[in-house]
Amino acid sequence: MPLTVSKWGNSSAIRLPKQLVEEMDLSINDQLDYHISGNQLIIERRTEVPYLTVDDLFKDYDGEPVNVKPVLFESIGKEQW
Repeated sequence: MPLTVSKWGNSSAIRLPKQLVEEMDLSINDQLDYHISGNQLIIERRTEVPYLTVDDLFKDYDGEPVNVKPVLFESIGKEQW
C-alpha cells in the first residue's frame, strides 16, 4: 500500500491509513520512534519508560548526605543573585 508525502505547514507528513493504525493498535498522540536503514524508513512503537516509585529511586541510597559542589556561573544578563 503506497503512502504519499504531503505538506503540513512548514513540514512534510505521511498519513497513516486506518488499516495500518488498527493493525498496529495505534491511538491519537501515541509516540513512535523511527530510524533509516539504507533506503528504508522504519517506524516502531516507542518503548514505554517504566514507572519508578520513590522506593525504586532511593533503593541504593544509604542515608548519608551527598557532597556535591554547586556549579556557579557568571551572570550574563540582568540576573540578581
